[in-house]
Amino acid sequence: MEYAGALAPIAFVFAVAALVKIDSLKKEVQHLKSELDKLKR
Repeated sequence: MEYAGALAPIAFVFAVAALVKIDSLKKEVQHLKSELDKLKR
């Protein structure tokens, strides 16, 4: 059980990093959508 306790902080850091990455990807997609809208006009 101590082994899992040692891994928890590492897993937490990876989870936070993944959330930040997802957020930046969402912003990028939003930016690309607005670029497409500009091109369509």
